[in-house]
Amino acid sequence: MRKHARTRRAASLVLGLSLALTVLVVAPANAADPTLTASLTPTSANAGAKTPSTLKVSSNQGTLQTLTLNAPSNFNVDLTSVVLSSGTLSGTSTPTKIVIGGLKIAGSDELSVSFDAYPACTSNTYTWTLTGIQKGGAAYAPLPPFTTTVPSISATNPSSCKLVFQPIADQLSEAAFPLPAQAAFPVSVDVVRQNDTVDPTFAGQVSLTIETDPGTVDAKLTDRSTPPPATDPPTEAVVNGVATFSVSLDKSGTGYKLEACSPTINSACDPLTGNGGRFLSGAFAVYDAKKDCQQGNSCFANASALNQVATQVTVNGQNGKSVKAGIFSVPQSLPGSLGNLSLLDCAGYDEITEVIASFDFNGDGTKTVVNTVSAEQMKEIANNGVSYLQTCFGSSLPFTDRFNNPAVFDPTLGLFVGLLKDCATNKKNPVAPCIVSRQGGGAGTGLITYIAADKDPGGARH
Repeated sequence: MRKHARTRRAASLVLGLSLALTVLVVAPANAADPTLTASLTPTSANAGAKTPSTLKVSSNQGTLQTLTLNAPSNFNVDLTSVVLSSGTLSGTSTPTKIVIGGLKIAGSDELSVSFDAYPACTSNTYTWTLTGIQKGGAAYAPLPPFTTTVPSISATNPSSCKLVFQPIADQLSEAAFPLPAQAAFPVSVDVVRQNDTVDPTFAGQVSLTIETDPGTVDAKLTDRSTPPPATDPPTEAVVNGVATFSVSLDKSGTGYKLEACSPTINSACDPLTGNGGRFLSGAFAVYDAKKDCQQGNSCFANASALNQVATQVTVNGQNGKSVKAGIFSVPQSLPGSLGNLSLLDCAGYDEITEVIASFDFNGDGTKTVVNTVSAEQMKEIANNGVSYLQTCFGSSLPFTDRFNNPAVFDPTLGLFVGLLKDCATNKKNPVAPCIVSRQGGGAGTGLITYIAADKDPGGARH
């Protein structure tokens, strides 16, 4: 009888211990390890392209109060909406992360976060991380990271990244320096996504070619980077999203444009045609010389590359005006004229007085003149179109105006004055003087091109 009683007590003790152990294991797990279910779509995106994306989150255990989605370091994000089953919420975003606070999500509620993602410009697989804070401040159990793949560019996976030139100032050509290497000038190109933000992590190279060459002879773009070796075409690695070049040009001209190219953005680099003119610099000029003429004085500027020994310019009322070889601003007076060209006038037309003119001598007894009208001046033209530009021309030689009347001689100027006619389009060698073309010059400027006799010292207003 005693032995049987001891057995029952032992069995009762073991059963009690077993129940106690079960409670200790299960209860802490429910309290310490709240979990989330989440998804991020899409899982792939083209380089730099605006990519509408959606994050969906629900709380399996606990109450979700704050959510943070950290983008890959070389992505940009822009929050568009936050929607809960019970209504629309608000959130905040920086270029690198999205934060939504003030939540009370539990049970069957699902949070839907919509945003635009702008991927990196380099093909790779990139990682996102998601963190959640529950009621009471404890973190949710970490979730596996999300991934977005940026594939290599192809016809079906084009890049939306761009190569954007920083402004290029007017420069002096190699002819203006004792040594060509001293003619180096900087050019910077940014690698940007579709939303115009720089991708600081881009891994690749950028090359430069001449897209628009206004010179009379094919110009050469030379790599002046130090230390050597130089490359042809000039090619530089991108650092912090910017490719920085040191280059020079050997021919003067107004209206140069460079093109930037990268094998991983443009797909192909062709030194002759570039990429169809997609990634171009703004227009800039290259001069053989530069002189400062003070008010009322004359100065000479060497212009050998324009087939001239020298260009003489007198500046009237343009105190401290910088005069460049083959380039001048009106009003002014020229050798052979009796008065100031600011008096040049064609009745019934409003004159534009801020025009930059460049000359190219054609070797056939004529010169081609390209006049650039500033964007500010273009805005003041009736109807704001280049088609409305006319050239009021003052010539030392008789000519026929656009109405087929003889130009009228102005004794004050000592010039024949009238509106230039358009050059005949069906003639290979049009008769000077006449207007060759009217074009938009980019950034709102206007270009009007005409030809005249190369020994004619006359001038024009528009």
